Amino acid sequence: MHKSTYENPVMDTRKVKILILQMLKDMVRNSRGQLITFRPAKVAQDISIWTRKSPRSESVVVRNFLEELVELGLVRVIKRSARGKVYGIMRGSDFWLLLESGNVHEILMLIDNYRTTRRGNISINMIKDLANAQKINSLQPITDGGFKSQSNNP
Repeated sequence: MHKSTYENPVMDTRKVKILILQMLKDMVRNSRGQLITFRPAKVAQDISIWTRKSPRSESVVVRNFLEELVELGLVRVIKRSARGKVYGIMRGSDFWLLLESGNVHEILMLIDNYRTTRRGNISINMIKDLANAQKINSLQPITDGGFKSQSNNP
């Protein structure tokens, strides 16, 4: 039997979105600061290494997905320049917590469900509720990040 080289574009797009979320998850996991930033071109380039396709073919999906995340309030546009937009995720935000402890397939399902039911007055609160539940259930101790209050100093 000969396997067809044709791939379903919907599945291909879904794979790219999963790879984007996995890349963001890795960035969150390896972050030492309060903010991670990224450009769509860099994301597309990294994904093209995994998919072995041209970064140009992935860049449209990457930009559209990142803009969708901005519309949902999960990602922020940090800077706009001639080179394009720089996107960011703040430590402690709901999306950061989801990426830190969630499964990328479940996160994508939540995003897709929210997008399709947005017109029915379903709010982003379901994502916030999941992030809060994961924060509460996390076994990692919560720290203040090494910052000490100025009022305690003599």
